[in-house]
Amino acid sequence: MKERHNAILEYITTHGKTEVSILAEKLHTSEVTIRKDLDLLEEKGMLKRERGYAVPNDPGNIFYRMAFHPDLKQRIARTAADCVSDGETVMIETGSTCILFAEELARTRKNVTIVTNSVCLAEYVRKYTNVQLILLGGILQSQSQSLVGPLTKAAAGAFHVDKLFTGTDGYSRNFGFTGDDMTRSDTLSAMAASAEHIYVLTDSGKFSRPGAVSFLRLDQVYEVITDEGISPEETAFLESQGIRITIAR
Repeated sequence: MKERHNAILEYITTHGKTEVSILAEKLHTSEVTIRKDLDLLEEKGMLKRERGYAVPNDPGNIFYRMAFHPDLKQRIARTAADCVSDGETVMIETGSTCILFAEELARTRKNVTIVTNSVCLAEYVRKYTNVQLILLGGILQSQSQSLVGPLTKAAAGAFHVDKLFTGTDGYSRNFGFTGDDMTRSDTLSAMAASAEHIYVLTDSGKFSRPGAVSFLRLDQVYEVITDEGISPEETAFLESQGIRITIAR
């Protein structure tokens, strides 16, 4: 994605509904160029258009979330892929970084089986013939493109894997890793019960965001893969809880 596209998304997320003329002025380009950018971003589901304006999409929209810090998320995805060997079966929860991680596995590993509740993830990796994909059933949440609820939990319970990879919406020292959606968080808690080791893939900004619903206690987490923005204090605290911290290269 172009740097200008990221700048557009970050600006309208901060300022809300924004005129095309203002975006052109802020980004030092023409209104014609901005309109073309907005058309493309709207096609990808990353924003909405109104006459003369760009409107931010729902922050819970998975395509919207994937638009932010793509290079950073790709670094985390590549680092996480080093944790998986050819022939492994892994469980991957929905989330923007997790989707990029799954695609990285599909590109670089052989005979990996991915168990997931993410419809978006399935769409990303379906073209790769060296990966077997198992999509858990359940109720589809259209914004996150994830399957949730009792059917998803029951299906996840049929598996036992060594590794589960998940993202997070937030974090608290008292409550662990947190989500913004109760049903999705409940589903992820059930998926976590099917794994021996749980890996959290997240940008460092999430460590300053509390979130609403706890889905993973700190004592459940084996490793956190994040970026260099995590503070030394938070790194030391997490390591004191027995969690490995890996900084994406």
